[in-house]
Amino acid sequence: MPLIKLIKGELLKVYGPMSLVVKSGCLDIYGKVLCADEKAVIHRARNYIVEAVSDVEIDVTMVNESQIQSVEESDPYRKRREIALKIVQGGCERVIIVGCVDCGKTSLATLIFNTALRNGKRPGVIDGDVGQADIGPPGYITLGTSESPVLWISELRPVSMKFIGDIKPQYYTQSIISKLKELVQLSESLGLSPVVIDTDGWIKDEVGVLYKYGIINEVKPNTIVVLGDELRGLFEKYRKLGVTIYEIEAPISRKTRSREERRQIRSLRYREFLEKASLVRLSLDSIVVEGFPLLQGVRLDTSTLSKLVEGQITYASWLPNTLYVYGNVKSYNTEELKKMGFEKIKIFAEGFEKNLYCAVTDERGNDYPCVIGKVIFEKGEVLVRTSYTGSVRALKISKIRLTPDYTEEYVEVL
Repeated sequence: MPLIKLIKGELLKVYGPMSLVVKSGCLDIYGKVLCADEKAVIHRARNYIVEAVSDVEIDVTMVNESQIQSVEESDPYRKRREIALKIVQGGCERVIIVGCVDCGKTSLATLIFNTALRNGKRPGVIDGDVGQADIGPPGYITLGTSESPVLWISELRPVSMKFIGDIKPQYYTQSIISKLKELVQLSESLGLSPVVIDTDGWIKDEVGVLYKYGIINEVKPNTIVVLGDELRGLFEKYRKLGVTIYEIEAPISRKTRSREERRQIRSLRYREFLEKASLVRLSLDSIVVEGFPLLQGVRLDTSTLSKLVEGQITYASWLPNTLYVYGNVKSYNTEELKKMGFEKIKIFAEGFEKNLYCAVTDERGNDYPCVIGKVIFEKGEVLVRTSYTGSVRALKISKIRLTPDYTEEYVEVL
């Protein structure tokens, strides 16, 4: 376990997995200060710049993937730290951070949050990245806060979670924008300021940039921080509206996560929110179901279909032009069903619903993660695993099925 000595003001970049124990003096990590005998654990997918607040000695535990690098004078970290302080001391209420994947958006959000706390503010962070969610589970956007500085925004306490139901934002941009606006309004009603919106890294194509414009147009930030030279000039037009724009280059040396590493991180987040969840029984008559047409359609007497379908039908429902059937169906009479007005027939095999990723919604519209266990059609009930214990007004079902090791499989529910 090497002992590292830094003089006051010296910077180092550390790459996880790694643990740091301060033996003497004090160390600043993105605005969180650690002093003698305090410890920081760095995840294998993360890297930090640490700064000696005073002369400091640090015990470091490293493994094969761990790295320690010096910080070049030209590294943008110093500029980020100055901008974080300007944002906080300038009285900014709404900050949006935009940039590509792995360019330091979440690091900056953490730095602004901690800087605000140290200056007597009550900040909040809205995690707008459904694919690499840090505060809430994947597929959610989440408002979080804390009374104490944090090493990463994943340590923030979720205040309100909003279910999007997918880890890809492309088909849900309007829903995400609407939910972001709701969470900004909620944060301000709770007296949280500044509120920092940490967006996803989808910005390298026209649609991704237009999506970010849509967020900005609805959220109406005081400040936009743009990370990466390739985005320079794209957000200049908002200066005309009185918005402060900061453009910062991406870190000189950064750790880019592979697709497999991202999948592993999501798996850990699912597990964190669902592994210890309890089984809850919901009455389908007392809740509204979203995202699963079989349970949204008008129930149909299965006896009317018995002569047209070979196999066992457990449940059937319909929406205009479409028939939904649940059971062990071998074949069906397409022509006769068309005469009944059903141009489309969707068959769901017994057990199809098992382990579908979902959300239960409370009376205030907050969403909580869940996984479907089973629909008991004869009783009109659905069993879900969730940590939420209050009253439920809605069940929102996604196209994601979680495997036993909490990885995603996409299914067709429409």
